Amino acid sequence: MIPGLAVGGLCSACWAKLVRRARRISQWVAVGTTLPLALYMTLSLPHDRTSRLVAVVSVLVWYMLSSLIARRVALEWLQ
Repeated sequence: MIPGLAVGGLCSACWAKLVRRARRISQWVAVGTTLPLALYMTLSLPHDRTSRLVAVVSVLVWYMLSSLIARRVALEWLQ
């Protein structure tokens, strides 16, 4: 028992381990959802510079958002 820790609560070392696990899971989920999007954009958009730039930016935004969402879901799920 750790003094001051509620029943069912996590100590700082356990919380850090949980966050690392959630980060690793979220990175795999983000890569798994971003690769098909990047492939689709590569094959379907025209080959001009503007559309490629829009595709790159949208894929990067997609990766960041899916990583953040997956991290939050993984944290809730692993607790």
